[in-house]
Amino acid sequence: MNLHFPVHVEWNKMISAFHTIVGGPNYIAYLEHFQTHHPDEVPLTEKEFYDQRLKDRYEGGKINRCC
Repeated sequence: MNLHFPVHVEWNKMISAFHTIVGGPNYIAYLEHFQTHHPDEVPLTEKEFYDQRLKDRYEGGKINRCC
């Protein structure tokens, strides 16, 4: 019996909710989408995902920030 699994699942839900609220990239949602729509492809690693989102946000010519 793995007692850590439910805590891990709840933690992921909290992280996902946080990213939704602040408008940040959500790796968990990305993986769920990727598994559903691209099951035969390999998803980005978590580091690659966040690096790509930063690049898209700041190198796209349209900086989206609060200040």
